[in-house]
Amino acid sequence: MKRREFLINSALTISGAALFASCGKKEIKKAKNQVVRRKFANTDMPLIALGCMRLPMKNDKIDMFELEKMVEYAMEHGANYFDTAYMYVDGKSENAIGEILKKYPRESFILADKNPAYLVNSPEDVHKLFNEQLKKCQVDYFDIYMVHNINKNTLSNYRDNDMYGELLKLKKTGKIKYLGFSFHGDPQMLREVINEHKWDFCQLQLNYLDWEVVNADELYKIADEAGVPVIVMEPLRGGALCNLPEKAKGKLKEAAPNDTQASFGLRWVAGKERVFTILSGMSNLQQLKENVNTFVNYRQFTQKEEELARQIAQIIQSQGAINCTACKYCLEVCPRGINIPAIFGLYNLYKASSQPNRFFMFTYNYNALNEDERADKCIQCGLCNKNCPQSLDIPKLLAEVEKTVKVVEKDMN
Repeated sequence: MKRREFLINSALTISGAALFASCGKKEIKKAKNQVVRRKFANTDMPLIALGCMRLPMKNDKIDMFELEKMVEYAMEHGANYFDTAYMYVDGKSENAIGEILKKYPRESFILADKNPAYLVNSPEDVHKLFNEQLKKCQVDYFDIYMVHNINKNTLSNYRDNDMYGELLKLKKTGKIKYLGFSFHGDPQMLREVINEHKWDFCQLQLNYLDWEVVNADELYKIADEAGVPVIVMEPLRGGALCNLPEKAKGKLKEAAPNDTQASFGLRWVAGKERVFTILSGMSNLQQLKENVNTFVNYRQFTQKEEELARQIAQIIQSQGAINCTACKYCLEVCPRGINIPAIFGLYNLYKASSQPNRFFMFTYNYNALNEDERADKCIQCGLCNKNCPQSLDIPKLLAEVEKTVKVVEKDMN
């Protein structure tokens, strides 16, 4: 074969292979109504994104059929940002979202993942974990990538192993488009971390409850002053802002009748100009549709609504609920397998409710937990405290819940 013929045949083979590789990819049927987007660097980001920490479950497994419907709906409406992490859903989140997204052209979606700082004991670990994540997600690069969960317990891992430097190497090779970090620490630590390097973004926990109750306002101010764009996690406080106390629910319905509890919370977050996307851990298609609709028909938050948010936060705080977002990090280290997020969630629902049957429902649901998962099985080891992003004294709070259960059961008898 002559050289010219060889080159032509080779080119045809290569182009044919490329064409074959693109065949079979899922066609995205763009809906008429698209979610609003915000400019981030050279990319237009959807203002709402699918967080993959609380995926739909069926028989204790990820419901792939429901998840696929959610991804399809999100893609059709322009909410094409998906956020996963190494430990989400017991380490199965990356595989699940990767299996579904592989059906779409790679350039059609934005994928975010995180390097778990708590598992990094050497610079080599950074690359080992990164390559494992690429394989699990079935991609050859990440659009958004970050050092995961910098806090008082992981700060030394992040610094001693030069995680920023190692990830920057990967960014320079094109395997990472934008490099940042997620954060669960105090303002002083954030100020140090955010000014140590040239970050493309940071990921912070922001919602109207934390703005009033803890230091979310100060954390946002630090990022704003540093000129670092913000991704928001826990905009609805792990679902707490979708299960408001009756008094707060009534106030919201009266003052903002066109809002659901979720849309009100999400719109509040979107009112922060430094924010370019908001992660929401949606567990079913209905939740996704509601959140997408909020940003298809997006309305700016008003000053009057700001005051309403402050009032609702004060009502929630007055209920004495536990400051838990159900992130499940505590479950990673609990030697007894106590279902801490479920216990705190039941307690918070009980404290927030004014329904006559709240006493029965609290004890009924608590006793429906496996006996080995209940609060009285806590051995006070304190390992959970080290993993808690909210800095809760979990053993103490578990003891309080157990005491409350006994008091309620006694009063009912």
